[in-house]
Amino acid sequence: MNACHCPTETAPAREPNETIHRPQFRITDNADGTTVNIALPGVRKEDLKLTLHEYSLRVEADRQDEVPESWKTHRDSDTVRRYGLDLRLGSRLDGTRTTASLVAGVLKLDVPVREEAKPRQIPVN
Repeated sequence: MNACHCPTETAPAREPNETIHRPQFRITDNADGTTVNIALPGVRKEDLKLTLHEYSLRVEADRQDEVPESWKTHRDSDTVRRYGLDLRLGSRLDGTRTTASLVAGVLKLDVPVREEAKPRQIPVN
């Protein structure tokens, strides 16, 4: 069973009628913790916001499509695409030690297991 849960389809909208897109993501558990890979194509590190509150990790990102003025487009190029994802961390994970990297449009979050949740040997006297 995954230690990381995704209870909502999208993050709450910031303004009325604003669409927040839920990015594709993959969760992988291992003995050391959980890795979450989130597809955020075209998002720059400066336009990414990660917020941890108790057992909830929120990912918010904006992607601005910039087109040179001399180009003609067939769609609205001034549109900002907003991404949002709420991840609920299980009690076995330590969200305060989460590490994040953004490479080639993929945000990688590594959330380690809490020290007290790791198995350990108990000596017998």
